[in-house]
Amino acid sequence: MAGASSSASKLPPPSTGKLLTVLSIDGGGIRGLIPAVALQFLEEELQRIEGDKSVRIAEYFDVISGTSTGGLIAAMLTAPNDDKINNRPKYTAERITNFYRDEGQQIFPPNTPDPPIWKIGPKHDGEYLHSRLKQELGSIRLAHAFTKVVIPTFDIMRISPTIFSSYKVEQAQYKYLNALLSDICIATSAAPTILPAYHFEVETDNTLTEFDMIDGGLSAGNPTLVALSEIGQERDKNPELYPMMASSDDYSNVLVVSLGCGVQAASHRPGFSATTVNGWTLTQWARLLNGRRPLTEFSYDGAMDTMDYYIFSVFKAHNAQNNYLRVQADNLTPQMAIMDNTDSRNLENLVICANQMLDAQVKRVNPVTFELEPIGDEKNTYRKALTRVAETLIAEKKARIGVFASKN
Repeated sequence: MAGASSSASKLPPPSTGKLLTVLSIDGGGIRGLIPAVALQFLEEELQRIEGDKSVRIAEYFDVISGTSTGGLIAAMLTAPNDDKINNRPKYTAERITNFYRDEGQQIFPPNTPDPPIWKIGPKHDGEYLHSRLKQELGSIRLAHAFTKVVIPTFDIMRISPTIFSSYKVEQAQYKYLNALLSDICIATSAAPTILPAYHFEVETDNTLTEFDMIDGGLSAGNPTLVALSEIGQERDKNPELYPMMASSDDYSNVLVVSLGCGVQAASHRPGFSATTVNGWTLTQWARLLNGRRPLTEFSYDGAMDTMDYYIFSVFKAHNAQNNYLRVQADNLTPQMAIMDNTDSRNLENLVICANQMLDAQVKRVNPVTFELEPIGDEKNTYRKALTRVAETLIAEKKARIGVFASKN
């Protein structure tokens, strides 16, 4: 296999393995710094254990899924370099963290006031983000990704989700989904009122397919279930390629690492009474004077919590709850929760928050209250959990390499 070592190489196919590995990254704007820091730690652990500074996260996961800012991270993790002989992922996790820290203020200029309600167009023009993504990702298409990628978007012309999936583009009838990674990233991150909706085209066999897209968070703010659904469909078509799955919904041998972009601490979540909201105009439901967007906030946060609840419940039903690691910070302040707050102090606070999360005890969603609650003892931190994940990923990859070598 190509690469400097067996560790610095592509993961052999699932047909040679006993565990399917999935990485999922939520949407959340500039709060993508939080999962980026967690990914940087995970990659550094992989490098430390392997004794190889060149290894990359994408070399250990069967599929990487992301929505909105998570889609951008997924694309950067899986974008290949330009070396045709020694094809490797282009970006380190550290580079992605620095992308948010160094370029966040150009993407979302700090202290930009919310526009008056009569102003046409989004708060930010998106021009810098669009140009940088096109510059960074160039002519790389979905089919070129180093490992399987699944990125949800929402098509406002068709009024339905569009899932850009590496699994789908391998099928003739879905070749039209083989878009540029830059276009997919721009589309999935086009948060309504914050960034402009995005139109792009894909030409396949002399046929032009047009897309009019907005933020993938409208269909799947947490894209974990979308990734699992894509895997399940593939398993139904080719069961021999997925020996670790007895059925399309058998997750007993599926490892999922799901990264959130942080939520506000319970004490910092000012809600509203029924009397208050009954006095709102349609405009107030869309945006209050303090910048909050209640309708978006309620629907987005509610969907994210429900997704976490459902996925954990499914894994628990298969007695595989330890195969699902949800990494989520729950101590954001209201200012930190704003998806386009790129004030220098806030950027540093997000990094601090991410590191505090890594040092904190692992938590799981309570299926009744939907609050995150500690599990295990207080020494069971996210850092230790991610180190265990790194060890599991390495063991699975080494086992697959051995099986692959014996067959070839």
